[in-house]
Amino acid sequence: MPLFIWKPSYEMGVPEIDLEHRQLVGTINELFEAMKTGQGREIMDQILDRLIDYAEKHFDNEESFMRAANYPGMPSHEQEHQRFRAHVLEMDMSRRAGKFPPSIELLTYLSDWLREHVTTADKEMGRHLKKPQY
Repeated sequence: MPLFIWKPSYEMGVPEIDLEHRQLVGTINELFEAMKTGQGREIMDQILDRLIDYAEKHFDNEESFMRAANYPGMPSHEQEHQRFRAHVLEMDMSRRAGKFPPSIELLTYLSDWLREHVTTADKEMGRHLKKPQY
């Protein structure tokens, strides 16, 4: 059974961004399933590479939407994105140095990110993006 099942409360109402969030849920569940079978470390290379790519594309996409809508919360939202990027890159540097971070640390971080950022900051941004622009 997956750790997260996509539910409407995760949706922000912007189809492209909701699809990217679904991909993140899939990555979290893939890591969780690997950990359940003792394969967490074996999948870390693939997961970290995917997260680095995801962060660049997804955050650029979100930030484009925010700029276009003159979202007033953009500076703090961008800072949250920067912290995510930095955390994932730090884990990746550790991995490349042969010091694999524990897969539970990554799983916990991603789960917290989904619960805290996607369901709060992104939802708030989504409400602004759906407002009529005059």
